[in-house]
Amino acid sequence: MSQKGKWRWFSVIAYLYILLSQSPLVLASIDQLPQIEVVPLIEGQEVQLLAAAQVLEDKTDQLSWQQALKQKHWLKPQDSDLNLGITQSSFWFRIDVRYQETQTRVFQVRYPLLDYIDFYLLDNGELIKHVATGDRRAFHNRNVEDNDFVISHFQDDQRVLTLLIKVKTQGTMVLPLSSTNIERYAQESALENMAYGVYFGISVAMLIYNFMLLIFLKDKSYLYYCIFVSIILLSALAYTGHGFYFIWPEYSDVNRYMTPVASALGFLAASVFMASFLQLNTRGRWGAIVNRICIAFSLFVIAISILVNYSDSIKIMSLVQLILTVLFLGSSIYLWRKGVSEAKYFTIAWLFFIVGNMTSAFRVLGVIPSNVLTVYANLLGNIFEMLLLSMGLAYRFETMRKIQVGLSRELRFAQQDAIENLEKFRDLFQKSPIGLFRYERISDKFYSNIKSNELIGRHKDIRKFLQDELAFKDYKLLVKQGGLTAKLIHYDKDKYYHLSLLTIKNVEGRIVEIEGSLQDVSEQKLAESVRLASEQEKLNSLTQLIFGISHQFNTPLGVMLTTEDLIREGLHQILNDIERDSLNKESLLQTLYMIQDAVLLASENTKVLTAMLKDLRYSINTRTNLNLSVIHTDTLFEDLLGYFKSQLKEHGEPCLLELEVINSGVDVINSDYEILSDIILRLYENTYYHGYDREEQVGKISISIRLVEQYIELEYRDDGRGLNEHEIENIFIPFFTGDSRKKDNSGLGMYIVHNQIVKVLLGKVSLEKPENGFCICIRLPKSYQEGLVFTDVE
Repeated sequence: MSQKGKWRWFSVIAYLYILLSQSPLVLASIDQLPQIEVVPLIEGQEVQLLAAAQVLEDKTDQLSWQQALKQKHWLKPQDSDLNLGITQSSFWFRIDVRYQETQTRVFQVRYPLLDYIDFYLLDNGELIKHVATGDRRAFHNRNVEDNDFVISHFQDDQRVLTLLIKVKTQGTMVLPLSSTNIERYAQESALENMAYGVYFGISVAMLIYNFMLLIFLKDKSYLYYCIFVSIILLSALAYTGHGFYFIWPEYSDVNRYMTPVASALGFLAASVFMASFLQLNTRGRWGAIVNRICIAFSLFVIAISILVNYSDSIKIMSLVQLILTVLFLGSSIYLWRKGVSEAKYFTIAWLFFIVGNMTSAFRVLGVIPSNVLTVYANLLGNIFEMLLLSMGLAYRFETMRKIQVGLSRELRFAQQDAIENLEKFRDLFQKSPIGLFRYERISDKFYSNIKSNELIGRHKDIRKFLQDELAFKDYKLLVKQGGLTAKLIHYDKDKYYHLSLLTIKNVEGRIVEIEGSLQDVSEQKLAESVRLASEQEKLNSLTQLIFGISHQFNTPLGVMLTTEDLIREGLHQILNDIERDSLNKESLLQTLYMIQDAVLLASENTKVLTAMLKDLRYSINTRTNLNLSVIHTDTLFEDLLGYFKSQLKEHGEPCLLELEVINSGVDVINSDYEILSDIILRLYENTYYHGYDREEQVGKISISIRLVEQYIELEYRDDGRGLNEHEIENIFIPFFTGDSRKKDNSGLGMYIVHNQIVKVLLGKVSLEKPENGFCICIRLPKSYQEGLVFTDVE
């Protein structure tokens, strides 16, 4: 009897590999044998023989060894990774070997789950040794008593011998065939027996240890764990061949059912243990569903292992194992992420289990090399799994014990606290910042705290307050719904209270008690009024903004529409004259001059609109970051005035403004040069365009700069016409143009100046009221430090 790969029922990857590795697929990768290769056998060296073998498929299982040798359809594997999958055919393997030294050689198949295997050793076509063995034949038929299939042979010359092997099995057709000398075989067998002894010893120890815990603790999880370990141990005995070797050597028929039934029972034991260990039935509906699915699949494969032949049952169990492994790992990882500590042990244990068996399976299939780690990887995975699951059970028990101890301690403390809290309740009730009161209907008594008495003011008691402030509909609602929630009471003009009432009924449904609270919400109502006023102010500002945009854009847009009509009419006139052949030079020139004037007028109004849009965009897109630099004040303002005059000169506008700078020891300003220079230039522009009524712009500007505590104060003055009261109140409002002599300005200049100073530079700005001219005071931070708070400087 055989099993998939070199690992047990629960090896997911090996099962998946078996499903994909069917005989037709593997044979398609075998080439025709070009020549017979003779393998040299050197003393002390272990040789993997399958790579040099020739393979023959015997579909009828009728060929004798003589007939097999005469067949012409021998094929050669491309490498030693030969897996013929699950097949009903018999297979012959031929290997030619030559002893390099006189020695006793051992030929070993390290896969104890093959049903029938016959070794034929030939010398020049003559049979010199035949051993018929397999796990469906009695154990005493073996040439060497070993859990694997082994034959030995002594040879004292270098004649070529032919090793012919016939294999038939219902499981996976693999043949991990190797050869070594007898001394090395004895050493490896001793080491292997020691490793298996350690493995089975730890397994039995863990079984006994947890069984004792089961007796003392009476926890079902330990029972399921013991059953799970027992089935793993039984499956390991069948899988390694030690069960056949030590326990039932004369009952080969047991091997027919031991592996599939143990595997199927392992499904059930693992499912029940996982449900108990992770407490799936207490995790909500999904946990109960996962548990039922796992139990149903487990019972299904138990029936399959008994009723269906071995080859078909392996395929079905492989698919079921894949599904159950996904459910096991998915559930434990999900619970681990949810903070369930014991799920961590289950996840890691199961990963050790899978990785160990997968490593062993890949070694058998030739994917990875054989060494101490890969040979015993499945045993190590099983040991780590049992240890981690046992640790998980111990951790869960210790956690539950700590919880019980903690609950007991908390119960004692709670009893003590309850006594103390009862004593503190009166103080808390009386000193509560919210008015609390209670009415007991049976005794007709009212109990109220200090705050309640304080809030009711002129009323004698809370009962009188309720009688005056509650209407009949409130009492009706209280009886019908069992309470009132935050009823707003306007009391003594500027006081607002939230009143809440709750009725308590007895078993007969009669109201026996009324509890209530009274909270002063006057400040909240005041804050709400302030908020509404602020929103109204914002709405007024938005209205002003929309009105300003409409007002400022109306004139240039109207001019542009008029010029468009003039141009259209002129062009239409030209086209009509052309069609009537009445076009003359004088009328054409007159029309073209009119179109030219209209285009110039439209261009000028386009520039006006562009300037307005630029200022509007600049006022909206206020910068939020500063590009700080050290700005020297000795030539700052003179340089900016020179730049302003040069810009006016380019447009043919004269400027005779004079500048006086009064610096009181402020050599540098640590600020954003781009923003600060834009503020000064806009002030120059404001003075030039709006400060004087005469044609030539002759005037004087005075800038004072001084240090006041943590601020740098700039005072800007001119000797122009100044501002009236209406302009002072509205100068920082967008699109306000006042009584300016220049009516095509955007009305955004001082609004932008205000935003730059306050919102970007984090400063303060205020208008002064001098006797003559215009004056604005700007306060900027001396340095920008985290947590700096600005206050008005007197």
